[in-house]
Amino acid sequence: MITKYVLASDPEKIEIRFNVTLDPSFELVPKNYGVSVGNTGYVITSENSNLLQPLRFGMTPFYSSEPMNLSSARAEGDKNCRNDPGYNGSRAIFLKPEFRKPIQSQRCLVIADAWYGWSERQKPHLFFLQNKNRPFVMAGIYDTWKNPESHEIVSGFAVITTVANELVHSIGVKRMPVILSRSGECQWIKSSAHLSDILRLLVQYPSDDLNGHPLSELANIPGFNDPTLLNPAGDRLKPEPHPLFTTKGYHKAYKEKGNSGVPWFNTEK
Repeated sequence: MITKYVLASDPEKIEIRFNVTLDPSFELVPKNYGVSVGNTGYVITSENSNLLQPLRFGMTPFYSSEPMNLSSARAEGDKNCRNDPGYNGSRAIFLKPEFRKPIQSQRCLVIADAWYGWSERQKPHLFFLQNKNRPFVMAGIYDTWKNPESHEIVSGFAVITTVANELVHSIGVKRMPVILSRSGECQWIKSSAHLSDILRLLVQYPSDDLNGHPLSELANIPGFNDPTLLNPAGDRLKPEPHPLFTTKGYHKAYKEKGNSGVPWFNTEK
């Protein structure tokens, strides 16, 4: 399950990276170091693949009689309930009533810079792509729901998850988002894509291209949104030739120059 992620890249950078234009009819989404259900994130939909749009994190199926706020959708559907990391069976998400329509015609790219995961001992960790490869894309689906009482129209999205790869599973985290490659991004929001081709994209992202580190208990505070959320509370899961996260000394020097926030977001040109 994915319940929190990071969206801190500037909109201009996102527009350039994905060759899209921010929908001018919406307000800018502020940087959020802990996007949670009910918050707004940026997505690119299969319906409007040239636009960057803000959308609510948490999806309610169109037929529901009450709000559901689904943050995640299992790629395997009701299969692989034990989250076997070696599972290679059917991606049966299309058999779930709440996901049957969205997976076929209402897919979206969920823009992210990192995501949170909790180990079996409920220790929070931050996971990210190596070599400052951000923002990246999590595979998502979306739907629009009409409140039967207030008649309010609510559109929201959910992130598709798969079993954790070796790196993520090594600390007891069972699930991870489906992260799409550059070619996979184009395929995912191609409205004419065949379902069988879409399901082939629902695989683990390679461990070699990921890293992570533990976080403090601040990550467990609902609604807390501050750059300090991202500060490492321990070593990275594996070394990197060019560290993404800086040392405490660099943090100090960085702040003494009048900067604020977390260097790995703010120093990049």
